[in-house]
Amino acid sequence: MMNKYFFLISLILINYCVPKLAVGEAYKLPDPVKEGGMPLNEALNKRQSQRDYDDSIKITPEILSQALWSCCGLNREDPLKTTPSATGWYPLMVYIFLEDGVYKYVSSNHTVIKLLDGDYRSRTGTQTEVVTKACANFVFIGDFKKKSSMDDDPTHKLRSIYLDTGHYTMALYLFAAANNMKGVSRAMVDVDSLYELLGLNQEDYIFALTFSLGF
Repeated sequence: MMNKYFFLISLILINYCVPKLAVGEAYKLPDPVKEGGMPLNEALNKRQSQRDYDDSIKITPEILSQALWSCCGLNREDPLKTTPSATGWYPLMVYIFLEDGVYKYVSSNHTVIKLLDGDYRSRTGTQTEVVTKACANFVFIGDFKKKSSMDDDPTHKLRSIYLDTGHYTMALYLFAAANNMKGVSRAMVDVDSLYELLGLNQEDYIFALTFSLGF
């Protein structure tokens, strides 16, 4: 049975997921729920890729909080998280594209920082009819410059980035299944346009994957 907590808040229709913020402002997300919920076997049985969303239902701060915590939130002392990373490196940066702007997740204090005003969800995939109806699109980009204990071997670091991406996306798939939501991971993205929007260069940052989440 779906967690009653999320069933109730998923019915709330709001204009914005988080309070109206200025670019550069941070928002402390609600504390995630760490107990209860759907049994793992049921979530695994329900997991599927879905691209047809009801864009009249908006994501709430509580759901965004839970999705980000499930994906890569802290469950022990910083930086240890709900998903693993080789040697505890955690190179992935998580950007969230919502109807009202672009945000970046900071796991150390469970906050999001607003980077851009406006609806840029169409930049997160070539299937615009999918990404513009998803209430949230998560973009995973690896920070290749981040120091690691792998002697900065580029091959090992690249493998770790893609391995972590698999962990993050599977966690979001299970989150969606457990909370009566829909999701799909996608790789078809205009990467040049995305990098330009986020002010990143392709020498230091590695685009990994995107994930659309909706109802």
